[in-house]
Amino acid sequence: MVPDLGVKNVREVGRVISVFNYRVKVLLDPDVRSQIWSYPHRVSIVTQIGGYLLFPVAPGESAVGIVIGASENETIEADTERDMTLQLARSRRILTINLLGQLRESMPFEPGVSIYPVLETPALLPSEEELKAILEYQPRDNRDIALVVGQSPIYRQDVTVSFNDLLARPFGVIGNTGSGKSWSVASIIQSALALLNKQEQPVVEQLNWEFKPLPKFIILDINGEYGSAFPFKNTDSEAISDRELNKSYINGKPFELPLWIFNLAELISFFEASQASQVPILERVITMIREDSIDPSAVKPFRQLVRLIDKCLNYLGSLSVYAGEANGRAVSDNTAELISHLQEIICIIRQVAKDKVELPSQFNEIEEDIAKIRERGLRTKEEYEELRKERNWAEFNRLPPGVAEGVMQFVAKLEPVIQQFRLDIVTKGGLKQIIADSPIQFNPRELERDAHFHIAASRHGAESRIQEFISTLRLRIHRQLADKRWSVFTQGGGSLKDILWAMTGQDDDQVIVVDCSMLAHDVLPFFCAVFGRILLEVRTQAEPAQRTVQPYVIVLEEAHNYLKPRNQGEAPGLTLARETFERIAKEGRKFGLSLVIASQRPSDVSATVLSQCANFLVHRIQNPEDIEYFKKILPVGSRDLLEQLPILAPGEGLLLGSAVNVAARVKVRKPEPVPTSDTPRPWEAWQPGKEQFNIGEFLKTWIHESDGEPEDGSKDTAFEETEVVPQNDFDDEVP
Repeated sequence: MVPDLGVKNVREVGRVISVFNYRVKVLLDPDVRSQIWSYPHRVSIVTQIGGYLLFPVAPGESAVGIVIGASENETIEADTERDMTLQLARSRRILTINLLGQLRESMPFEPGVSIYPVLETPALLPSEEELKAILEYQPRDNRDIALVVGQSPIYRQDVTVSFNDLLARPFGVIGNTGSGKSWSVASIIQSALALLNKQEQPVVEQLNWEFKPLPKFIILDINGEYGSAFPFKNTDSEAISDRELNKSYINGKPFELPLWIFNLAELISFFEASQASQVPILERVITMIREDSIDPSAVKPFRQLVRLIDKCLNYLGSLSVYAGEANGRAVSDNTAELISHLQEIICIIRQVAKDKVELPSQFNEIEEDIAKIRERGLRTKEEYEELRKERNWAEFNRLPPGVAEGVMQFVAKLEPVIQQFRLDIVTKGGLKQIIADSPIQFNPRELERDAHFHIAASRHGAESRIQEFISTLRLRIHRQLADKRWSVFTQGGGSLKDILWAMTGQDDDQVIVVDCSMLAHDVLPFFCAVFGRILLEVRTQAEPAQRTVQPYVIVLEEAHNYLKPRNQGEAPGLTLARETFERIAKEGRKFGLSLVIASQRPSDVSATVLSQCANFLVHRIQNPEDIEYFKKILPVGSRDLLEQLPILAPGEGLLLGSAVNVAARVKVRKPEPVPTSDTPRPWEAWQPGKEQFNIGEFLKTWIHESDGEPEDGSKDTAFEETEVVPQNDFDDEVP
């Protein structure tokens, strides 16, 4: 790689005249009159932006740089303190170059430069082998392989990347509409599948894979583009084209994400519950509904006992606090009221537990223990009411010391017994520990029942006041369940197993196209958030040894629709979606879950997500704000290349990142078949006799959707229809 002294290398086109950090300037030789340079066995390009030059820095070692600019000077300007300039007899043509890496003989390309070129170092055109080493990734071992993304439009040579690096970490595909994003995503997936499916059996066995490849690409298809690029098997083509409003489809088949699969945080956002008073009630209601849904009829009395016992423990905890109040002030009437409530609950427990479970012997002593407390000076509720009427606040508020001591002894005796009794009931009844996040199937219509909210509120004081606070929540629940735009969450869905199998393509689908194009714009973020969260939970809850087995790649098409930067007052669904995919971007790699983020506006996508992208394919971008935004998240040496983004041809892009040897301009392979993302041709489409847009068919679908009844008269039978009988209309008015 180092030319012989005194002999001009046939590939030499100039010499270094300036070195500053990662930037080098090269003065072209006078005889280089064209950007096309011919030497034995090769014709190469010299001055083209994006071309490469080599600089010998040691025996068998060269630094590699990329051309980012070219200029011609006919004069040498004097210093600012002088007035004269020097007119040159021959103009100086200068290339500006950014250093990218280094090449050593018989070694793969190495990013970064350890030895810099010095002044007068010759600038050499790359040979065929050197150019291949620069543009084509060389796997370090047999656990990786080179994936062809496209060709260099300058050298007409394949540009390849690390299969593992590109698909194991977040990958951003950015560009204006019509610049080729969908083609690029489809092309890369098709190339990856072709590479896997064409592997010979010995190689597959060497990699410890099963003979049949097991890739999983899950595409959140916002515009319904990818069905044509990845034809579905075992799906009726007529069914695919006959899509309905407010529904989603996986590989052409209808798919729902039922409300019961939401976790508590998602339900809180979905119903916009306020943290102050509505969230605790909603959490309790959801938990009760899940418990009732999973409990067989035979164990429901045991669940009722557990709920009653939880009330007892709540009362005992409050009594302990009241009895420990300094001087017993302002707690006397509350203590009497709690003891009365406790007596009532114990009576109910005796009735429910009859012939089902043996009560602890201490339950038979409760009445006697309470009588002893009253003998120490605790009044009845009636007596406190008389004191209230007499305004005798000294006697009304004060809890006598003897009573406080008696209450503490009563609590200390009864609390451990009831706790053990609860444990025995749970064990005997075989009750499962259910929380609001548990993915237990339930009928969303249960959320419209008044009784659930009355029971949940009864655990707190001032029940009537709480009912006022949750009335707005109840109104939102009724509204959401009645709004057909949200039917993808409120109807059907199947079992948890059915949902997970559909999401992950358990019928051996290598590409799962999730068509979200028929969902409303405010429904889409919720759908994507829940979908992504479920996939992440599936991976994170696996055994550690299984977390990286058969990785999943999630493609987020048109990500700016639901991955917006944080904004005050944003819709709850946007917050959920951003938080979900930010977590996947930051942690998904450890669990075999990666992202491909495709978007028109990098400035409208969460900076946290983009900052985690190890690789980018940047297509044409014309908005200066987007270009500047993108520069901020790229390495300094790659930023100059972004200046050519506004003039990239459709299908061309800048490939940057750790999966590729050097930043390269690439013409992406045309996918076959292509996604449905063609640009309209108005001149052709508006000619006489051409097909008209069928607005009547759209109106028919829209009006039919508003009517709410399917044309064939069928109804959703995923849940048995149950009549919801209003028990009280007190919450029809918002307080």
